[in-house]
Amino acid sequence: MTTALTHGVFDLLHAGQMEHLRQCRYFCDRLIVSVVADRFVTKKFVIQDERTRMFQLSMVKGVDEVVLCDEFGPWNLLRTIKPDIYIRKDEYAAMTAPEYKVAAELGIKCLFTKTIPPHTKELVQRIWDFKE
Repeated sequence: MTTALTHGVFDLLHAGQMEHLRQCRYFCDRLIVSVVADRFVTKKFVIQDERTRMFQLSMVKGVDEVVLCDEFGPWNLLRTIKPDIYIRKDEYAAMTAPEYKVAAELGIKCLFTKTIPPHTKELVQRIWDFKE
């Protein structure tokens, strides 16, 4: 059984994120989603708190488990869960994120899904710009 871990904020669950999760599931038999804890989100703000984000993800078909990443990055989760695959969106592929080094040290394969719009910030901007 192939286990994969993906990691992110997952605020305002939308079609782009759902497609990411669908693509993640294609690579594995068991999908674990790591949600960034509120206090470690580096964006300006989050709209939904960590419990709400975790609950919504737990209801998504194909997601087998949702865990809270209560630290700055998923390094310890990679060490604890030891998935076969670590998956992020392709917009993160060019980055030299510390978790890629940890994954390599543990023999965890890193894969990237094709990013499909919209992005959460685009949705927030549309809402902000909306005028009746």
